[in-house]
Amino acid sequence: MTVLQLPLVDFGHFTHGTPEQRERAAKQLVDSFLKHGFVRLKNHGVSREFVEEIWEWDRRFFSMSEEQKMKILHPPGPDPQRGWSRKGLETTSKIRKENAANAPKDKGELLDEKEHFDCGPPGDAEFPNKFPNEDLPGFQEFIERYFRLAQDVSLNIMRACEVGFGMPENALVERCEPAASELRLLYYPPVSVERLATGTIKRAWPHSDFGIITLLFQDGLGGLECEDRSNPFTFAPVTPTSGEVEMVVNTSDTFERWTNGVVKPGIHQVNVPPALRNLQEGYIPERYSSVFFFKAHRGVSVGPIDHFVTEKHPAIYPDITALEFHRERTHILY
Repeated sequence: MTVLQLPLVDFGHFTHGTPEQRERAAKQLVDSFLKHGFVRLKNHGVSREFVEEIWEWDRRFFSMSEEQKMKILHPPGPDPQRGWSRKGLETTSKIRKENAANAPKDKGELLDEKEHFDCGPPGDAEFPNKFPNEDLPGFQEFIERYFRLAQDVSLNIMRACEVGFGMPENALVERCEPAASELRLLYYPPVSVERLATGTIKRAWPHSDFGIITLLFQDGLGGLECEDRSNPFTFAPVTPTSGEVEMVVNTSDTFERWTNGVVKPGIHQVNVPPALRNLQEGYIPERYSSVFFFKAHRGVSVGPIDHFVTEKHPAIYPDITALEFHRERTHILY
């Protein structure tokens, strides 16, 4: 099994440190994005108590009956995801052609073994959110609080990237407001070892995300793996090491476009946790995680930013809006 230790950055040094500490933390962040497409953060602004609340609401939502969740079912299509997506609706295997190339032949579609709840910015008028207010009182209030907190953390990460790349202040931040990000709670049900062994089922196939960056918390079971860029198409577990509340952050497709290919997206998958890798029979336990897809404002261009375009390195991506790009990519999933 590949072993890869992702850098752990004390983000409190950027948000509350001296000018020297801010500069150092920003450089560490950007260096890790450039090298791995991933970084682990501590002192990021989300408390241990808040993360425990995430897991509590995550469990409560997915403990609802299918009938209750069906009331807020997300319809397939290219629009931003809202409400509940049942198991098998989203298929991450379609994002990368390598998934199909490496899969067993003639064994059917490559499916994801997960379900999820998605929402956009509080009060989104263009793509309204769906909440189970009748069946789960208090859920909407918590989710909207979580969204605002994650958006603030993401904007601070953008500020650090501006410093790390030597960009003008607000060069990235101004492209992210008003908010168009998406918050997701995930549930991976127990799955048999035998079913996974068919090679056509994964909790999530190797893929990149569509936004700028993704913030992620995973429960104690684990299973998240990132691609080892020194050995492409091999994956290493992402595990906490500090004893603190660690946030995993990966780069996504929009960031690659904005930086004209300089920052590559962090390819990742959800696999069997390392401690259970040798099981020959039985079930892999259920898993919970939560991700925040930090995205550009819908009307903003996701073509390369001038800072990353030169005579030697002309723009390599077309000038389309964030919403056009989002729809183009989401259409692949369904």
